[in-house]
Amino acid sequence: MKTANEDSPASHNFAMQSSASSKWLRHFRANRLDRPEPAWHAPCALPDDLRRRLGVSLSHFQLGETGGGSFLFREAAGKCDADDSEALKLFIQEEGEHARLLARLVERMGGSLIKRHWTHRLFKLARRAGGFHFEIQVLLTGEIVGTAYYQLVDQAVQDGPINAVLGLMLRDEASHVAFHLDRLKSRWREWLPLERTAWELQFQLIVLAALRAAWLDHGRCLRGLGFSWDDFQTRARKTTIAFLDGLRATGCARPLPLLAPAA
Repeated sequence: MKTANEDSPASHNFAMQSSASSKWLRHFRANRLDRPEPAWHAPCALPDDLRRRLGVSLSHFQLGETGGGSFLFREAAGKCDADDSEALKLFIQEEGEHARLLARLVERMGGSLIKRHWTHRLFKLARRAGGFHFEIQVLLTGEIVGTAYYQLVDQAVQDGPINAVLGLMLRDEASHVAFHLDRLKSRWREWLPLERTAWELQFQLIVLAALRAAWLDHGRCLRGLGFSWDDFQTRARKTTIAFLDGLRATGCARPLPLLAPAA
């Protein structure tokens, strides 16, 4: 016989959150398999000027992917169930793998890794400004902005290792956005319409600010590849809209629904 608590909306939400956590834990464990190493020593036919620009630009993204997640795990203590905590750990490990792959690309482009940059400092300060949930939101914003950039570079550059790395990362980033979507939906169900509207507004403002900062940093490289500000921001806007639409939908997000390359 069910108790009143077991029939409550809060109990139902907890059950759905636990199911989603288990799903994502299985996903991240499976995603560690079948990840062939790119052919790093394949000849590179890119012009020297393009290689220099990409080396600088990719080094900035590489710095943004570094970090062991200690602050995130500390903030997550007591806020997540066991499966969710483990899924978060594997998510951070995937980000670390992205940092390793990007480091190899920077090396391939003849660039140098950096240890500090104004965009990284700004991103780090923003992540820690509002606690655990806000840090996840800032990480999500980085996924959206980064994906728009990776899609454009992957479209414009013909180089085996670059295309292999960006293809793998885009697959991962699609799952990361869906992962964050599922985690937020467990809270979204408990918010009043006014609270949902307020959250959507501040999230969109943060995305727009992050896009402008990213364009200041990477616009020269993207313009050199033949892309404009509209090309860049349009892709990020589509993903943001899909994410917000997903919040209002019922059911759990699929692993790879949001970040397919734009037509």
